[in-house]
Amino acid sequence: GYRHASIQDARSLLARAEASSRIACTFTEDPALFTDEGLSGFDVVVFANTTGDVLDAEGEAALERFVRRGGGFVGVHAAADTEHDWEFYGELLGARFVSHPEVPVEVEVMVERADHPSTAHFEPSFRFTDEWYNFDRNPRETATILLTIDESGFTVPNVPPTPSMGPDHPVAWYKEVGSGRMFYTNLGHRPETYRNPAFQQHLLEGIRWAARGGGLSRAVLTRVPKNPMALAVAPSGEVYFIERTGEVLRYDPSTGHVTEAARIAVDTAHENGLLGIVLDPEFDENRFVYLYYSEPLPDTLPRDAPPGRNVLARFTASPDGTLDPSTRHELLAVPSERRCCHEGGALAFLPDGTLLISTGDNTNPFESEGAAPIDGRPGRETFDARRTSGNPFDLRGKILRIDRDGSIPPGNLFPESGELGRPEVYAMGARNPFRIAADPVTGRVFFGDVGPDAAVDAARGPRGYDEINLIEEPGDFGWPECIAQNLPYKAVDFATGAVGEPFDCSGRVPALLAYDYGKSRYPALGSGTDSSGVFRGRTAIAGAVYRAVSGARFALPARFEGALLMTDWTRDVIAAVSVSESGALARIERLFASESFRRPIDIEVAPDGALYVLEYGSGFWGDNADAALSRIEYGPPELLSPVAKIEASRTHGAAPLTIELSGLGSRAVGPGQSIVEYAWDLDGDGRADAYDPVLEHTFEEAGAHTVALTVTSSTGAKSFPVAIDIVVGNAPPSVRIVAPRRGQTVVPGSTITLEGEAIDPEDGRAACDELVWNVSLGHNAHAHPVATLSGCKTSFTAESEEHGASTDVTFYAVELVYTDHGGPNGEPPLTARRGIRLDIER
Repeated sequence: GYRHASIQDARSLLARAEASSRIACTFTEDPALFTDEGLSGFDVVVFANTTGDVLDAEGEAALERFVRRGGGFVGVHAAADTEHDWEFYGELLGARFVSHPEVPVEVEVMVERADHPSTAHFEPSFRFTDEWYNFDRNPRETATILLTIDESGFTVPNVPPTPSMGPDHPVAWYKEVGSGRMFYTNLGHRPETYRNPAFQQHLLEGIRWAARGGGLSRAVLTRVPKNPMALAVAPSGEVYFIERTGEVLRYDPSTGHVTEAARIAVDTAHENGLLGIVLDPEFDENRFVYLYYSEPLPDTLPRDAPPGRNVLARFTASPDGTLDPSTRHELLAVPSERRCCHEGGALAFLPDGTLLISTGDNTNPFESEGAAPIDGRPGRETFDARRTSGNPFDLRGKILRIDRDGSIPPGNLFPESGELGRPEVYAMGARNPFRIAADPVTGRVFFGDVGPDAAVDAARGPRGYDEINLIEEPGDFGWPECIAQNLPYKAVDFATGAVGEPFDCSGRVPALLAYDYGKSRYPALGSGTDSSGVFRGRTAIAGAVYRAVSGARFALPARFEGALLMTDWTRDVIAAVSVSESGALARIERLFASESFRRPIDIEVAPDGALYVLEYGSGFWGDNADAALSRIEYGPPELLSPVAKIEASRTHGAAPLTIELSGLGSRAVGPGQSIVEYAWDLDGDGRADAYDPVLEHTFEEAGAHTVALTVTSSTGAKSFPVAIDIVVGNAPPSVRIVAPRRGQTVVPGSTITLEGEAIDPEDGRAACDELVWNVSLGHNAHAHPVATLSGCKTSFTAESEEHGASTDVTFYAVELVYTDHGGPNGEPPLTARRGIRLDIER
């Protein structure tokens, strides 16, 4: 590629820095240095105006390992025009060169982050002449931006002739990648740039920052979750998480074992199930666990009320972590239509000890053209969110606040007398506040509100937006009459389709932030479409407000104190939302962009400052093999825990069962570190039985066996244990969907016949009443459960009503599930699943 004349100037600057700034440098253009051994003595690698392909495949792999394990990387100017075919390098840098003005031009440079050592010395804005790159993407999606430029200085054409970046044009940024750090600056094309004292400080401080380490380490602790909804971390470090199907599970950090703490009977129709969990602030003393769940429907349904109840109940955990069912104490019940949608269910405590509960509008959105469901015709009550979210006397579409004993504290939206509205209501006007987060210091409350489907503004009102809302005092957040920053919908006569006047949004609380299916407004939240143009959607989730105790070992950088850690479930994004003291949005930063998450559905902060992330998994129908509970640590690489990983040749079979176990996928964190010990617990007693990285073991006795692995790095640090279950004496069943066939399309209003079978090696052909069909109505990248059926042959009717805009992708996700009877001697049962997708004709 093109060789920059300023390469020698960069070498001269770094050579002088060796004496003046205590930065010891080695200069090379020899790719043979890029091996694990060759890089082991360095803290940071700098690509100074490299172009084209500079490394072979082995060198690329070595540099990737170096960075992921805690090494630093710095790219200067043309480093963005390097290794265009290497996927990791594009991920590392965050953007690649496309074009630049044909000659260097002077522009206004704006400092976006003055709290970084590489920019702290700059004026808020300054003039600078250099060769400014246009990039193939906006790095803001995966990195923290330091400098941007004003393109009004682009007075000459671009070469090649491509469009410029536009009003948001970053030119310097940084990010964490694995356990390492990356710093890039577009400055540095001209030789005279390297004689500019401000640029010298910019580059040298960027190198120092990258060389210090301070990355992250993510460990998948368990893949036991299949339909996870929420988690709660105890002061002792044990982690409770819940499944929508009713299981309360507990991860033990001392053994790696996941055990069932309780199994709650729930109704899983539509979006119901076990929805929320929180531990009492004094959990160590009282062992109280609060659950919010959908009770099964009673045999006799009420005449003049919704048929279902969503219940908040308190349980007491026994010393072994199980929930004692005899301690159940009901605190609150919320009505549920059990027909369609938006149940909410998040729980959180405020610093004053009061308990928050989020509830959805429980309204069918599918015949409102993706706008506000406000169908006021008789018999269409479940299509009108004014009866719930907009009704002060209904508990749905709200954030509720009660005392721990179920009584009503002062300070809610309506007086305790109930004459103006339900006294439990803290905030109203919510659509689907699926997750909430409370600041344990200030008491600020955030909730993510999942919005309607309209992709564009229309006659009935604005397009759909997802929101992050901030509650600083009780208020009305506007749904279904207002959305986003108080954009009004219009009154609609659903009988005639006539559109009336806009609603009055005065007095409503506007969203802290709102975003639609695009990506331009908040690039850190990703895009509503993936790189191939496939529609993904949006699902805003308020995870946790980050607070770490002083001296917490794995605390995130200080700028994240008090920030909301949110996710977009559909876009696989985790981001930090920072708010000023006045309650204004300050900034949004993408977190952990180098990690691949699969629909992160909840986040909690551990006592040591680390994060726990619960991932729902990628399948529309749940029951996901890639669902997971992960732990993320941040800090200098030498302080991060190594990561254990187990691979097994088999996880079930007849007794005696011989399997190969490997821990070679485990990894140490930090340059030059390695795993020096593999401690295997093969009998579940919490003590090590073997120490080889790979071993063969025979399980003689039938039953369920838990194998756990803990690894130790060369620094002496131990991993969190991970465990897998081995079932001996029972083989898994297999299921087959006979009809409909894969790829079949569905006509709205038609009857869809489902036919399937299941065969088990021990039990033979399954009885028809034991085959379970889960049917979900999908929209873009998410799906709403609509029916649970049973039988070898059954059917459902495809809904004829609209779901979303005419340009949206809609489909049915159908899953067939069968669980066998266990082995002949009481061995645990095993489950088989198979799913298909049926696109709906539009």
